[in-house]
Amino acid sequence: MKSSAKQRLVAGAWLLSLWFVLTACTDADKPLEKPAPRLVDAARVEPANGASQVSLSGRVRAVERTVLSFEVGGEIKAIHVDVGDAVEQGQVLASLHAERYQLVLKQAQAQASEAKAALTEKELDYSRLKELQGQGFVSKANLDTAKAALDTAQSRYRSAQASVNIAERDVALTELKAPFSGSISERVAQPAQRVAPNEPVLEAISERGGFEVYTHVPEALVGKLRRGSEQQVLIPALSQEKLRATIEHIGTRPESSNNYPVVLALSAHGSDLRAGMTAQALLSPSGGKNSQGSFLVPLTALVHGEQNSVYVLRIKADRTLEQVDVEIIEPRVKVAEVRGALTAGDQIVARGAEFVAPGETVEIMGQGPERFN
Repeated sequence: MKSSAKQRLVAGAWLLSLWFVLTACTDADKPLEKPAPRLVDAARVEPANGASQVSLSGRVRAVERTVLSFEVGGEIKAIHVDVGDAVEQGQVLASLHAERYQLVLKQAQAQASEAKAALTEKELDYSRLKELQGQGFVSKANLDTAKAALDTAQSRYRSAQASVNIAERDVALTELKAPFSGSISERVAQPAQRVAPNEPVLEAISERGGFEVYTHVPEALVGKLRRGSEQQVLIPALSQEKLRATIEHIGTRPESSNNYPVVLALSAHGSDLRAGMTAQALLSPSGGKNSQGSFLVPLTALVHGEQNSVYVLRIKADRTLEQVDVEIIEPRVKVAEVRGALTAGDQIVARGAEFVAPGETVEIMGQGPERFN
């Protein structure tokens, strides 16, 4: 009886061991699930043909221009010109109510008349005492006192006369005159408006000094431009003919979004060119390397590795990623000119390359099976 129970116990243990072995074999035979390929945005490598040229929008403006303002404050009586009006040098453009300044002038003139009368009196006193002192009737001390009074009267008269000159100047400054012949490009004030000294009222321009193009250059390009270098400008409103231009000024401080101001002087232009027209500045950065054998890739495709290395991730035919080291020749607007073991037409990861790795399998956005999360 005991032997039969023992045999059943051994048989049960053997069956349990066999079940564990079979279960382990079944789990080992199951294939491991691969992670789903990561979805990436791709771009094609383009050849960088010819000399690099960047097109930036700008605006034409007159070289000779000035903001006009009154040197004295007050209420504007009249503005005699409007935007676009032609003006001649010395022409009255605007005027202030001058009554207050005229009263100040009259007061200064009256004080000057009083000072003049007092001076005349002191001159006569001194002349009479000097004659009497020569005859021995007046002491030297009395003559010195008269001389001091005469000097004081002369100083007061000169001060009063200076006040008259200042008042006359202020009355004259209630009229705003054109500093040169040209036209009005902007009007920023209106009649009956009170303005402070040097507050802008009008802007005048002159075509005799020529025209220039004002544009903004990204920080990646500003260091590659040279003052005095020849460039090209296109005026879409006139024709497709490219005008010659020279870089006159490169700003040292960004004005917005790390864009630096650049001014190009137009060498020649037609009679139809006007200030305010839209322009396309076609800039060829200097100091760049030869474009032969180089390619254009998105700036967002560049990955910066160790020791200042830079690479892109090429998408192979089997959708795996391959690292390709590149050399940046010149950054441009949204793209970079690079040199490396690339071929025109290669597909590379355009965005988010830092989140995938060489050898990883990916799917290209807009291609392959659609995935739903």
